Amino acid sequence: MARRYHHGNLRQALVDAAIAVAAEHGVHAIKVSALAKELGVSSAAPFRHFATRDELLVAAAEHAAQQLGVVVGAAGTESTDPVEAERAKAVAYVRFATEHPGHFRLITRAEILAQSPTLQALTAASEASLAVLGTHQPGKASPETLRVSAGVLAAQALVFGLARMIVDGLVGPVTPDQAERLAHEVTGVLGTGLRGPAE
Repeated sequence: MARRYHHGNLRQALVDAAIAVAAEHGVHAIKVSALAKELGVSSAAPFRHFATRDELLVAAAEHAAQQLGVVVGAAGTESTDPVEAERAKAVAYVRFATEHPGHFRLITRAEILAQSPTLQALTAASEASLAVLGTHQPGKASPETLRVSAGVLAAQALVFGLARMIVDGLVGPVTPDQAERLAHEVTGVLGTGLRGPAE
């Protein structure tokens, strides 16, 4: 589908086009030359904004993450109960991934994450849980801390895994409403893991 560019913000147009390609065909299908042709600009024009394809992918992923953050953050304000607030955020994450598969695919690619401190910050909770679980020695972390860290990681793995299964079509066609209901039911089996690390 052509997305002609009309003397506006070419940088944003490239980001939007890259996300659209990721949604339709996957991240591997994003080619700068193809985007330029699709937008009706010269093959050199994109490089005035992004020196490399990787820079474009990082920019697209950061844009996607920002949008996801707004949606998930808003969902987290729907309840004053901390567990239910985290559950609402998890459900919003799965729905967002279902509605915006291109966004999800970009922000979950390890090679893109590795190039972006902004995206790496989003994985801080997972890394903290892994650090506690992976480096534990007797007397170094309490059983409660270990239990909560394992719970946090389990919750994140469950939510991410469900989103990945839906986006990759492993559970058949799923509408955003169906994804939301499914995420709500699945996250209902979790308790401590959704509370976050103990203070």
